[in-house]
Amino acid sequence: MGKRALPAADAEEHQHWTRPILCDETRARLEHFRSFGHLPPNFKPKTLQGIAVVERYWRRYCDHLGVNYVEHLTTEDPPVYMSFFDWMYESSKKKKLQSYDEYWRRLNQYFTLFTRHPMSNHVHQQIRRFLEHVFPAEREISRRAKSKHTLTIEEYGLFQRYLWKYSFYFRCGNMLVQQSTIMLWSSITGTRPGVLLPDNCSPDASSRNDEDQQITIAPKPKRRKPNQTFVSDLPEYVSIDPSPKTVCWEDIELFYLRNPEGGRDVPCAIITFRNLKGRPEGSDGTRFFMHCDYLLTYCPILHIVAMAFRDGAFENERLTPELFWRLRVPKHKLKLPVLRRMKQAPYGYEVDQFLPMKYDSSNSALKHIGEGLGYEDLPTHYNFRRWAANAVNRNYTEAERMRVLGQSGNRVFEKHYQSDFIGGLQHVVLVRPSQTALCNEARKCRNRDPLAPKALSGEQLKVVRGDSRILQLRQERIELKNEMRLLAGTVEAARDLYPELHQKHDRVCKRMHSERKRLLREAKEKMREDYYDSIPIIEVDKQIDQLLDNPGVDSSDGENDDDDSDPPPPKYVFQERARLVDAFYGPDADTLDGEQDIGRRIQVTKDMIALCGLWEPTRRGKRFDWNKDNEDMVDNVMKTKQEQDSSPCLDETKCPTDVCIICPKLHRRRFQRMDSLRRHLINQHLSHLPEAFLNHIATVHDYDVKIGSHFFERFCRTQQIGGNRRPSTEDSSAESLEGLSIDGIAPSTTVTAMTDSESTPSSPPYIDILERIDPIILKEGNAESKG
Repeated sequence: MGKRALPAADAEEHQHWTRPILCDETRARLEHFRSFGHLPPNFKPKTLQGIAVVERYWRRYCDHLGVNYVEHLTTEDPPVYMSFFDWMYESSKKKKLQSYDEYWRRLNQYFTLFTRHPMSNHVHQQIRRFLEHVFPAEREISRRAKSKHTLTIEEYGLFQRYLWKYSFYFRCGNMLVQQSTIMLWSSITGTRPGVLLPDNCSPDASSRNDEDQQITIAPKPKRRKPNQTFVSDLPEYVSIDPSPKTVCWEDIELFYLRNPEGGRDVPCAIITFRNLKGRPEGSDGTRFFMHCDYLLTYCPILHIVAMAFRDGAFENERLTPELFWRLRVPKHKLKLPVLRRMKQAPYGYEVDQFLPMKYDSSNSALKHIGEGLGYEDLPTHYNFRRWAANAVNRNYTEAERMRVLGQSGNRVFEKHYQSDFIGGLQHVVLVRPSQTALCNEARKCRNRDPLAPKALSGEQLKVVRGDSRILQLRQERIELKNEMRLLAGTVEAARDLYPELHQKHDRVCKRMHSERKRLLREAKEKMREDYYDSIPIIEVDKQIDQLLDNPGVDSSDGENDDDDSDPPPPKYVFQERARLVDAFYGPDADTLDGEQDIGRRIQVTKDMIALCGLWEPTRRGKRFDWNKDNEDMVDNVMKTKQEQDSSPCLDETKCPTDVCIICPKLHRRRFQRMDSLRRHLINQHLSHLPEAFLNHIATVHDYDVKIGSHFFERFCRTQQIGGNRRPSTEDSSAESLEGLSIDGIAPSTTVTAMTDSESTPSSPPYIDILERIDPIILKEGNAESKG
């Protein structure tokens, strides 16, 4: 099909994007798109991230073919896009068919950025037919969708129990309280994790308001690689609502309701979740009602009140944990996020005043909990969302379900959220006795073993350390480090004197660290896969052995395994956490005595408020020594180098090479490396009398000062690390001999006399002089003179 003509822009039309409210980069990109005849849509950040992935693939594909990426995209020729997906399959890692469907949808959005119309229906149908039938058949791509793991109330209780009782993932108590709040809110509301925890946010200093002390949270730009020439065509996202993309104190309304059944009034809260997917920015969100619970672990009001006292979010400053009524937030704290991250303080940690909690922190904590509980498939935030979605689908209408989940239709729910587990058909169809408890047990994740390995063993770490690729990179790093020490004295000094060598050393270190992380990740994944694959075989063999040894074995033996696998509670650093664990999971956690229940709630509130301001000392134990073999390798390298460069006339028994012979006997110490001893001699002894030293070696030992000057030139450069001046090689002899006098003779006369003496037949041969020079210094001098 031919390329469609693009309508030209109206020059007399008012250019809204040229207002100074937008930054220069945004205006430049909008003007670039306006030159094509249209104003691009204001895609949200998540949509732009998806389009950016396809854009990079498409630009690389066009560079591979040597064609213009815009003209090639707007041809609307089906074979062009089919070839693109074939190239993507060959040049990237394996993906599921669901991912290619997503890429095709993003490619259509990228197409609309250069044209003011969507792709033609004929081309769209052709590519859909290709992706659904021809492409997966030829490439053997799996049609299976991604796993839709969910949770149950028993598994959620295990998560909360492990977090409070056994987990030491967070050092700061505030992060512990916030993680518990996130899991509680996610299970009640089923909201997306992006509504609670925005990704990659940083404060925008330009939008600070000094009167209200408010701050706008803007998306944090990712770090760009140096010398990056790729410039994206995607427009910048212009935010309409300056509020942080998370729950703030203005979204929470806390109040009391009179109990219709009598007794004490019940504290309740209404939380408004904004920034919902599929709705315009700044529109009304979904309001969720929450109430107090007699089980303090499941009480959302307790968490809200504790964080409110942490931030001083009550307008009435006379309120205390013993008495609080209605949450009236001061104006300067309306935009303050409820869930915030920690920052380094002069004496420990403190809660940041503006930045919300990172999504990666909460997600990593969930994976840590899943590993601690022995789950094969580690949980994510969407497990809570699917759990709430299926519960709402069973108990609410379709319209209410779409309102709760923030969806506009049934297709997304049926494809990504609806559980694929169907049980109880025997009871419905065959009219057999109901097995509700058995079906509920089958809904749980059965691939769970508390005894599953949680980390690599020492032997497995040694295998990773001894990998051939790691050894090769480590040997290369040692050689570069020794070369920098030999030339500049220290690695830090080589940063200014030899930047290219130092940058090469940094690149080798980064490659070694990335390779080590990759090997560790693959080793851990393989260890977990092997363990869970062998669990059924081990369990069956164990039961067979029990039946063969004792035919009358009782099935009650297996019931005690779960009790034995529950580890004893650890020792806590703070008494506040120990009291919280006892209140949540102690023997009196379910009692409902009036005065005792009120006193326990007050004490739990106080402990949770105090825990938000505490942080534990570092629990980092002895790290695994990844450079343990370095010492042996360095010793072998230096020993080999000494054997190759040592002169046969030197007697090491009379003049040791690892001890300074000039230092007093009581102050002598041994050096591990030869370059350290050489650096000590130059800095501590020879640097104080350079003239006498040169005079001595030139007159007594017939040492060629022109060769030795290269060594002293290097020493002079190490003394000028802070400056930008680097003496050239051509002026090295003059600089090193400046001010030198041998028996009252000027430096120029000395050099001339030496040159003349070398040219006369009566002078000793040059080869004799070289034999009297230290071979190591001679080798270094020649190398520098060649350079």
